[in-house]
Order: sequence, then C-alpha cells, then structure tokens
Amino acid sequence: MIFEEFLSSGRPGLDREEIIRRVKLLSTLPSDKQDYEIVRELYSPDVVCEFIGDKSRIPYAGRHIGIEALMCVLRTINIDFEQSNHSVDDIIVDGARVAVRRSVDWRHRGTGRRGRVDLADFARFENGLIVEMVEFRDSIAILSMQGEPSWP
Repeated sequence: MIFEEFLSSGRPGLDREEIIRRVKLLSTLPSDKQDYEIVRELYSPDVVCEFIGDKSRIPYAGRHIGIEALMCVLRTINIDFEQSNHSVDDIIVDGARVAVRRSVDWRHRGTGRRGRVDLADFARFENGLIVEMVEFRDSIAILSMQGEPSWP
C-alpha cells in the first residue's frame, strides 16, 4: 500500500443520491419506535462513533466502537429523551464524506423540559456502510432539559 492510499478514505460504494437518501433516513429516524434495525443495515459492524460532550454530564458522550456500542447509545438517549419534529437543514457530500446539519425537538422524560437541539453530524462511508461518525450536539440545550446548569 502506498502512503497516499493509507491517508485517503476508501470508496463510498454508493452514488451521491443514495448517500443523501440514507443520511436523511437516519437523520429523521423516530427514536420512540426503538426500531434500530435500519442502523444495523447502514452502519459497519466496526463503526467508530464519537459523540462530542462532557462525559461526566452527558453519559453517552465520548468515543464508541462497534455497532452494539452505537445501539446502546441510541437506546440510552431514547430512555432519557423523547424526540420529534426532525428536520435536515443541510447535507454536503464530498466523495465518501458527508456533513449534515439538522434539528430535533427533544423532551427530557424525567424533567418534562423541552428544547430544540441543533446537531452537526460528520460521517464517512466505505463500501456502502458508515464506518465513522462524529456528532456535535447543542450541549447547553441538553443540560438545560436535564435540569442542570450549563456551566459547572
């Protein structure tokens, strides 16, 4: 393998339109149905996911490796929050890489507090599956819904 191949990502295995379709599907996935089989179909079994945030205050924040770890994060979020009114604001596709800006209305199941959470997702496809994903969430909105001050 030459050095340039090592640094470049693999081929997405999908055309641009199919990447957009899959990203939109995942971005608007209803969390209350707990039907995550589509996640198993669209993510690599060895996916590397990073949810940006303070792990001491947002328990699912951090790096997670593998589809089972991702499924655990999705279930944990679903236990704490009800999500509705998903909207995809922007999608940018650059070869195998995708950036998505989206918003979701959340309600914390414990406190009953509601808020709009803005998210930015960055993913990389390889051979038709998502192999990497990094997600930035509006941590202040999440902490407010949890009833915590946004600053320690």
